[in-house]
Order: sequence, then C-alpha cells, then structure tokens
Amino acid sequence: MSYRKGRRFEWTIREIFRRRGWVVVRAAASKPVDLVCLKGRGRKSNVVLVECKYGGGGVTWKDVKPLLDVAERVNAKPVLAVQEKYGRVTMIDADSWEVFRP
Repeated sequence: MSYRKGRRFEWTIREIFRRRGWVVVRAAASKPVDLVCLKGRGRKSNVVLVECKYGGGGVTWKDVKPLLDVAERVNAKPVLAVQEKYGRVTMIDADSWEVFRP
C-alpha cells in the first residue's frame, strides 16, 4: 500500500468525524494512533483515538494492542477504522468489537 492511499484514507475518516462536530487532529508519524478526535466540554467531553487500516491486510493484535494501551491511559475510546473491499468503511470500537458511529 502506498503512503498516499493511507493518508487519503485518514483524511476520509477525519472528514467523517468533522462533519459530525468533532475536532480532529491527525497525528504525525501515526504511532500508536492516526487521529485524535475531541467533542464536548468539561465532564461531557469525549475523546476517541482512531487507528486507520487501509486495504485487505486485516487487523492483527499487533495493530490493536498499542491503541488499547494508550486509550486506557488517557481514558479514551479506541476505534479502528478499516477500509474494506469496494471502498466500504467500517469503524469498530476496539474495546467491545461493536460498530462505532461518531
């Protein structure tokens, strides 16, 4: 996979969150997360950490473990964004393995 395709996919996920009112920061070097998404104020604030996976390579424990570790340390929701065949995008809550909707 090319760097450009991966970056373009991150931008797609960023726009999905932004359209729903989130403030999104794309992390340089992308380790252990690609996007930090913030919404709300004070006690009602939400933090979502997103790791983007482009292509059909699949998601491994090696991909998920660092995301879960960082999310736990900062009390954030860990989300995997995966681009499947034919361009379909799925977001998965890495804690519960349920579909996540921003």
